[in-house]
Amino acid sequence: MAAVMVGHRGEDSLPHGFGSRPWLFQMHGSKKSTCTFFDPINNSLEERVLPEFLQGKACLGFYQDWLLLADEQTRECFFLSITSFSKIYLPSFPESPDFFKAIVSITSPPNTSNCIVILVCSSKTFLLVSSPGRKMWKKVPLKYFKKNTGSLRGPSIIYNEQLFVMASMSVTLVIDVAPLIRGCVKMTVIDQLKPCPVPYSWHTFLVECAGDLFSVLVHSYGSRQLFIHIEVRRLELSCNEIYWRRVQDIGDHAFFLAGRSGRSLPANKARGVQRNCIYFPANNSDGARLYNFCLDDQVLNFTFLPENNGGLNRLQWAFPMKMMQTVEEDIFNSSDGMRSEETDSTVIGNEDENEVVSSRQWDELPIELVELLFPRLSLVDCLRLSSVCKGWSQASNFTRKGRVWPWLMHLPNLKYQSWKFFDPFCCEEYTLKSNAVVVARDHLALRFSKNGWVVITEGNKKVFILNPFTAEVINLPPLPLKDYFFDSISFTSVPTSPDFVVYGFFFQICGEFVEISTWCPGEEEWTVLEFQPSIPFFPSSNSPVLFQGEFYCLGRKGELGVFNPELETWNVLSKPEPIYPTEPRYGNEYCHLLELNGDLISVFRTDDTKQPIRVLKLDRSEMKWEKLEHLRGMTLFVDRRNSIAIRSPEKKYANRIYVPWFEGGMDSKKGIFYSMENNSYHPSMHRVEEPLTCVWMEPNLHLHS
Repeated sequence: MAAVMVGHRGEDSLPHGFGSRPWLFQMHGSKKSTCTFFDPINNSLEERVLPEFLQGKACLGFYQDWLLLADEQTRECFFLSITSFSKIYLPSFPESPDFFKAIVSITSPPNTSNCIVILVCSSKTFLLVSSPGRKMWKKVPLKYFKKNTGSLRGPSIIYNEQLFVMASMSVTLVIDVAPLIRGCVKMTVIDQLKPCPVPYSWHTFLVECAGDLFSVLVHSYGSRQLFIHIEVRRLELSCNEIYWRRVQDIGDHAFFLAGRSGRSLPANKARGVQRNCIYFPANNSDGARLYNFCLDDQVLNFTFLPENNGGLNRLQWAFPMKMMQTVEEDIFNSSDGMRSEETDSTVIGNEDENEVVSSRQWDELPIELVELLFPRLSLVDCLRLSSVCKGWSQASNFTRKGRVWPWLMHLPNLKYQSWKFFDPFCCEEYTLKSNAVVVARDHLALRFSKNGWVVITEGNKKVFILNPFTAEVINLPPLPLKDYFFDSISFTSVPTSPDFVVYGFFFQICGEFVEISTWCPGEEEWTVLEFQPSIPFFPSSNSPVLFQGEFYCLGRKGELGVFNPELETWNVLSKPEPIYPTEPRYGNEYCHLLELNGDLISVFRTDDTKQPIRVLKLDRSEMKWEKLEHLRGMTLFVDRRNSIAIRSPEKKYANRIYVPWFEGGMDSKKGIFYSMENNSYHPSMHRVEEPLTCVWMEPNLHLHS
C-alpha cells in the first residue's frame, strides 16, 4: 500500500487561491484534458491543463486531501493526494460503465491500514467493496432485497463505522462496515425518511457534521429543478429506536452538496463561507447556478456560474486541509445583514437619530392638516406618522387612507416565531412576531391570499386562514384524508362576511379525476365533490380565480377549467384553444391566471431570466387568447401560487410584473420585476434571493374586515 510519487506537485495545475476556501472542480475524463475550477467567492472559472498522468481520468470521490480517480478507458483506479501528488492503487474498476456513476464511501485515508472503499450503484441490490493492496472488488449481495422489493438508490455515507445508504421507498439501510471486506453483512433498517407533504420529487443528501449525521431533503419539481422546499433532519440514536428528526439549523457550520454527496465545514475555517447555510450547484435553462440556502431566513440565493461546456456533470467540492483561519467579509458573508431588519411587531422603522428641536409641539398642528398627509404616504409611513404624538394617533382611519400595495410575505426559520414582509416599492423588509408560528409543529406553506388574509397549510392535515397584522386566525377542519393535499385553494370573500366559503382543488396526476372540497364557517368537516370529466385537465400551480361567480382554473397548455359553485359542476372549456399543442412537463413554466379590469389575464413565465414573459388576455367575444403588449397603468405581482393586479400608485411602477425575487445583499434589497416596456428583468441578476415559502399579499390592519 506504499504511495507512489508521480512527478512534481503540480502547482501550475491549481488556480491561485486554491486551498484557502471551498472550490468546485470538475474532471472531464476522456472528454477533455483539462480540469475546470469554479471559485464561488469571486464567481470565476479557470481551465487548467492536467498533467499527462491525470488526463482521461474521472473523479469518483474523495477523502480529505485524497481524490479517488478512475481511467474511463483502461479502468485503472487509484487515490491521488492533491497536496503531495502521491498515488495509491486500488483494483481496476469493473467493466460495467454504471460503476463510473456509483456513489463512493471511504472509511479512512488510503495510506492507513483500515481504509475500505464501498461503491453504491443506483438500481443495484449489492455493494462492491475493496481496499488498497487488494486485487479485486468483492461483490456483496444484500439479502434485504430478497424479502423487499426495490433497490439501492443512494446516497451513502460512512458514520460511526457503519454505512448508511438510502434504498427504495426512502428506507435507510445501516450496515456494519468492517465485515463487508469479508463479504459479511450485518444490517438494520430505519423506517422511511418521509419528505414534506408536497406532491413533488426530492433528492436526499447525507452529511456528517460535528459528530452527528444529517440528511438534507431538497424538493423540486419540473425538468428545470425549480426548488420549493429544503429540509434538514438529524439522526437520533436512543436505546429503543433510530430515527430522523427535523432540525431548524446547523449552527456555525455550512453544508456543501454536489452530485449525490455532501460535506460540512465550520464557517470560520474558510473565508467567505456563511454559517447555517447549504451550498449546492444546479443546472437551469438559463445556465448553471450556485445556490446558497440560508436556514435562518429560509431564503434561497443564487448566482450564475460562468459558462462551462462541461455542464455540472461530476462536479465535486474540494476542501484542502490547510484552510485559512481568518474570516474575511465578502459577498457570501451576509449573516449579520440577515438580522439587520426591523423587529418591532408594529412594523414601524427606527426613529431618526437627528432630533429636531423646536419651540412648537407637533400635536399643535391641526389634525385636519395631518389627515391630508395620509393619502400621500405608504402604509408604513402612515404608521410612523401616527406614532409621532397621541393626537396624531387619533386621526380617523389613518391606515385606510394610506397607500397600500402588495408585500411579499414569507416565513423565516420557525425558531424566530415571526413572519417577514418585503415592500417591493420602498425596498424595505419588515419582521412581525406571530403566535401562529409559535404553535407550528410542521412545515408551513403559504397557499393563497386575498384582502389581507392568507391561507396556510401545516403539514398534511391542518389548514388555517390568518390575517398576520391583526393576528386573527380561522382554523379549518382537518383535510379529508391522510397525506391529502390541495393542488390549489381559494375563497369567495373576506372570512368575516356571511358568504365566505373556502374551496380546495385536487387534480389526479393523469388529469382524469377532479375533487373539489368546500367548507363554510360552522361546518365540522369538508364537503367533497368528485368529477370525472371527459376531457383531461392538467392544472397549473396557480390558485383559481373567482370571476363572475365561477372559479376559473388555468391549465398548463393554456386551456381553462370552470367550476360553478352554485350548480356544483366542473367543465373543461373547448375554447380558448390551448396555446401549446402538447401538455408541457410540470414545472417547465409558471402559469398564472388573474382578473384585470374585468378581463381574465394569463401570464406564462419560466425561471429562465433570458426568456420573455408572455401576457395574454382572453377575448370573451371569440373565446381566444390575445397577446397583451401593455398593462395600461397596472402592476402585476405573481408568485408560484398567487397573483395580484393593482392600479399602480405611481407611473414609474406601472407596466411591471413583480416576481418573488430580490436582488442585493446584506445591506439592501431591491425587488426584481419584469418590464413590459423593454421585455427584460430589472435590476441586474447578479445575486438573486428567493424565499421558498412566500406569497404576495395586501396588508390589512383592520379587525374583522
